[in-house]
Order: sequence, then structure tokens, then C-alpha cells
Amino acid sequence: MPIKINKNLIVVIIVIVALIVIAFLFQKGKLGGAGLSVSSQQAAERAIGYINNNILAGGGTASLVGVSEANGVFKVSLKIGEQGYDSYVSKDGKLLFPEGYDMDKKAVEKAAVATTTVGNFLTSEEEVCTEDGKPIVYFFGSTGCPHCKWEHPILENVLKNFEGLVSFHNNMDSQNDSEVFSKYSDGGIPTLVFGCKYYRMGSGEGEGEENETNALTAMLCKLTNNQPSEVCKSVEDLVNQIK
Repeated sequence: MPIKINKNLIVVIIVIVALIVIAFLFQKGKLGGAGLSVSSQQAAERAIGYINNNILAGGGTASLVGVSEANGVFKVSLKIGEQGYDSYVSKDGKLLFPEGYDMDKKAVEKAAVATTTVGNFLTSEEEVCTEDGKPIVYFFGSTGCPHCKWEHPILENVLKNFEGLVSFHNNMDSQNDSEVFSKYSDGGIPTLVFGCKYYRMGSGEGEGEENETNALTAMLCKLTNNQPSEVCKSVEDLVNQIK
């Protein structure tokens, strides 16, 4: 009997492995000289240096906003482009945790138990959200994120075919619509939300520009009831596959 692997479990495993690798590198001193104790400023500067040199690796630049103590660790507030993030460093300066989770807080359920559809978008049980009668399209990303920089112009080009039919909330390097972002993303970018009905974290780079263009077009046609018809006719097969 074949074993079905839950996609969310795969994501969790990847995150755990990433944290283990980062912790290992810190312990091996890849971040710099690891003393028995460091000041909050030293820990923050080392974390920023590690993120820039090893995680972003030229795909953006993290800058330090501030550092404080929180629950026995150093909380490092940083920015990549205009997007703010919080990371955490152990008091001895050896361990970096890119994201913190409050285990005393009950996990917030996503919009629904989602199923995957065209373009690896997830389908929620939400009603289509509109603005002035038009479905809302949200993009969340940062110019410091290479995957966002790949995805953003493709989406903008596709949207040119739907002028007057959808309302575009372009949150590139913006913290607007944070409640929508929190609902449909675990913090990863780029995040795309189409009409509050379809959403995806991550770009479509793996499928290539042509396939991604067709997938985004089909998603929009689904929201606009196949308007404009001359555009939607070319992706009719994909539109019919959208759940």
C-alpha cells in the first residue's frame, strides 16, 4: 500500500533540518569566534553577518534594527529590504534560530484544510474577497528576496491583461495587509493570495516562466469568470482544472 506524505509534514521536516544545520555551523564557529559569552550587540552583529554571508549569499542584504533580551535568548530585529523579521540567538552566541514560535499560543488554523490546484496554489474554503466588486489579488515580497524578484514582474505582466477586472494590492517591500499575510503565510515570501480563495507561498521558478504565466492567468480567469474571454480562452484547460 503506497504511503501518502503530507506536504505540511515535509515543510516542517525541512525547517527542522535547516535549524539543525544552522545550529551545527554556529557550534563549529562558522559564524566567527564563538566565546563562552557574548554581549547582545556582538550576538546581533554576528547573526547579521552570518545571514548575509551564508543564508542570503548576495541575494539581498540584512540590516540590524535592534536587539533585546527575550525569554532567555537575544531577540534580533532585522530588515531585508523593507521587510522586517525577528531572529533569535542563544546567550552564548552559538545558536541562531531564524524564527521563533510561541508554544504557549494555540496555533492559528489557516483559511481551511487546503487542497492543491493549478500552479501549486492551495484552495481555501473562503468566499472570494472583493474590493469595489473586483476580486483582490495580494502580492507579498521584498526586493531582497531573489525568488520575489523573479515572481513579481511575471505577475505584473499577467495583471496587465486584467486591468479593471481585479484589484491589485502590491505589497513589494511593504507591510500593508499584514492580517492577510499572517492568515495565508507562515512568514515565507513571496506569498500570493488570489481573491482570498487561492494562495501560495513561494515562486513558480521550478515550472519556468511560461508555465507560471499560464498558471497565474488561469487563476485570474477563474476569479473573473473567464474575462477577458480572448485571454482566458488560451488557458481554458487549466481553468477547468482549478478546484
